[in-house]
Amino acid sequence: MGQYGTYEAVKHVYSKNESMKGLDKGDHILVNKRYFASDMEKALGKVREDFRAKHKIDQDAYSIFLAPGNEKNEAAWCMENLRKGTKEFLLKYSAPTSLSPNALPLDKFVTVLSLHEGSEGEKFVKEYLAEHEWTGKLVIVTNSGNEHYDAMAASDFGFVYDGQMASSASALHLPINCLINMRMHQQWWNDYYNRWWNDMNIIADYPLNKELIGGEAWWGKFCEQLAENYVRPDARYEMIQKSDGWVQDAMSFKPLDRSVVRTKDLMLDDGQAYD
Repeated sequence: MGQYGTYEAVKHVYSKNESMKGLDKGDHILVNKRYFASDMEKALGKVREDFRAKHKIDQDAYSIFLAPGNEKNEAAWCMENLRKGTKEFLLKYSAPTSLSPNALPLDKFVTVLSLHEGSEGEKFVKEYLAEHEWTGKLVIVTNSGNEHYDAMAASDFGFVYDGQMASSASALHLPINCLINMRMHQQWWNDYYNRWWNDMNIIADYPLNKELIGGEAWWGKFCEQLAENYVRPDARYEMIQKSDGWVQDAMSFKPLDRSVVRTKDLMLDDGQAYD
């Protein structure tokens, strides 16, 4: 058992870095017991740089990641509010529409929209975009070639319809809000029995990812959350600190072969312990 979203995301990052490819053993991966978050952060820097260069996004631009869901009903529920919330944020915080004399120009902001290739959600979103203008630069990626992982690693904040993508975001150090379409009585029963809906929050028994449920997921709230993250870039590092340990716990564990490994932990040439 485990969150394949975290496992696949970490495996993908390993494959993108020569110094970490050796940690991918084919049927399992190794993670540093003490410095996993630091290792990932160093590796993610290259993934971020490469993705932004490929899509002609400035390295210092503010990137918003959106994943409206794979199903048509999921995308239909949140796309209009995501568009309006992003537009409101950009109007308030980018020049020339911002009231701040220090506001960055609009071309320093980009929205990355992630779609699942061949899904009903992808079809709906493309039809929606054909009828509605998007404010600012928009980049569309899919799961083809795991480009959605690169996009998450290259972004600063995101909104994700709840699922394995949220688990991947935690592994890729992307602060997100989880969007969950739920009626009030469903939310009441969920809170009564479970407290959390997102898998990473359940694993940690703590709100690693803020959950926006039902009526909370409206464009005004999206604008507010974007603004809060934008003016407090330290929020990303606080999220990494809170998630450290839980990302590893979210993955399935492969027992060590004790006929080969007799020490408590697996030690590699770098002197660090891995499991």
